[in-house]
Amino acid sequence: MFEGINGALQVAAIDMILVFAVLGGLALIMVFLKNIVGIKEEKKISKEVKVTPPASSITSIKEKVEVDGKLIAVITAAVASYLEKQRSEFKVVSIRKYKSSVVAPWTVMGRQELMLREK
Repeated sequence: MFEGINGALQVAAIDMILVFAVLGGLALIMVFLKNIVGIKEEKKISKEVKVTPPASSITSIKEKVEVDGKLIAVITAAVASYLEKQRSEFKVVSIRKYKSSVVAPWTVMGRQELMLREK
């Protein structure tokens, strides 16, 4: 039936068409399954409740804490070095001490990992 070089070319063409048809069918099945799963995930997202962080985890500012003159000089020198400007080009208006957050470092790392996984 398929003899000689013409038969070999015909068999090769038929086989290639068959392979690409099967691959196209598998691709369509994957797209349909993705859409079906995507619809179910959208329904789950709509049911979720927005979670707000507790007020205690927000960094708070201590008001009216007196700062030593040496500390002001060191901070001003550090800022001048970082900005690569002379000290006379800017003025430090105020320095406030920040209280560290009460959220545990393990909690912060866990949240970061969850956010990175979603992307």
